[in-house]
Amino acid sequence: MLTTYRSLDKQFWRKLIDIGLPVSMQGMLFSLLGVVDIFMVSQLGESATAAVGVGNRIFFFNLIMIVGASGAVSVLASQYFGANNFDGIRRTLAQTWAVAVAFSVPFILLYTFAPTAIVSIVADDPEYVALATDYLMVTGVSLLATALVVPLENALRSVGEAKLPTTVSLVAIVVNAALNALLIFGLFGFPELGVIGAAIGTTISRAIHTVVLFYMAKRHYGHLFPQAHNWAEARTAEHRKRYINVARPMIIHDTAWAGGILVYNIIVGQLGVGALAIISLLAPIESVLISAFLGFAVAASIILGNEIGAKEYQRVSDTSWWYVLTACALALVLALICLAAEPLIRELLVRSPIQDADSAVKVCLVMAFGMVLRVFNMVGIGGVLKSGGDINYSIFIDLFGQWAIGIPLAYYTGVVLGWPLHIVMAIILAEEVVKILLTSHRIQSKKWINNLVDDANTQPQTSS
Repeated sequence: MLTTYRSLDKQFWRKLIDIGLPVSMQGMLFSLLGVVDIFMVSQLGESATAAVGVGNRIFFFNLIMIVGASGAVSVLASQYFGANNFDGIRRTLAQTWAVAVAFSVPFILLYTFAPTAIVSIVADDPEYVALATDYLMVTGVSLLATALVVPLENALRSVGEAKLPTTVSLVAIVVNAALNALLIFGLFGFPELGVIGAAIGTTISRAIHTVVLFYMAKRHYGHLFPQAHNWAEARTAEHRKRYINVARPMIIHDTAWAGGILVYNIIVGQLGVGALAIISLLAPIESVLISAFLGFAVAASIILGNEIGAKEYQRVSDTSWWYVLTACALALVLALICLAAEPLIRELLVRSPIQDADSAVKVCLVMAFGMVLRVFNMVGIGGVLKSGGDINYSIFIDLFGQWAIGIPLAYYTGVVLGWPLHIVMAIILAEEVVKILLTSHRIQSKKWINNLVDDANTQPQTSS
């Protein structure tokens, strides 16, 4: 224990703040935009709220798939940076761009030419289907921007530059909020387009985000952009295998996990448009709170990855738990604040277009305390285990918890038994409890500490 305390030096906390704080701010701002969008659209009624909420969940599925492909940048590039190998960083970024774009194009075509078939899977209410179809058809093309932005952001963070992605995202968020307000309600002479206006505003802001980020990154971090020989090396068998070994399980894991989120939404959709509207309204608020701790996961992944690349294995072992426990303690404080603010939350939800405000309040409190469990797993799996490339076991933990426990419980309690939404939401937190047990055992075992970029293939040695 004394060794652990000694490892928490000034450098540790400085890196945690320098990397984690900007990422948390970016995540919170992005999620806050979702809250603003939903509250704007909610003025148009429950069907519009459900339509935009489902559209955003579908986009979230693709975003997570791109994040999975980009995970190789976070893991490999952070270790390459620790080993001072910039050719490795550029090569990995080239590979990730190619894969992310290739995966996105088929979905862009699907959302452009067959959006109705997709949104009808969740619910069949005619008004909802019409609005969700319009939203998905307009926003589908913006996936290309996301496929370009996410890998570059990960590469920048892997070398310790977390502020630039956050600053550019802030600009995009302001543009998005302004365009949505103008186009949803027809302010200052703009056409009043409702749900389609929200879709147009979102699409334009994502395009602006891409252009500005690439311009600023090329100007200040041009040495990270792949050159011709990096693209050539990326196709060689040796480097392709190394990338695929890390990226493939991440893509499978993240896509299957995001697919599970869609299944949850389909199950909620069977409970009615009202329940779907509650989730659509509250999920972005939950995302704001959870995003406050996203920085812990990203910082853990990058800092621990840097130290693994530098072969500082004992320090990695000593500090890994602090990311998880500090994040959970702060999440519990935030959950208690939400409980104390229950009267204010109730007043706000009563004033919203949600018809069953009492149910919405209960769901909100379940989400708040469930957040503590989610934060543990987010930092433990997505931060600590990910930093050492322990992908296969991470896949097992996440997908077993979700598909073997959470989804069956949601279906049985919600669709078969017809229990209230807040009870269903509480029951499926059993998924997070199981994942906590598995994650804790894995971190304690130290089997997750793997150096993926050391060609000498030296094995990490850590003392107990």
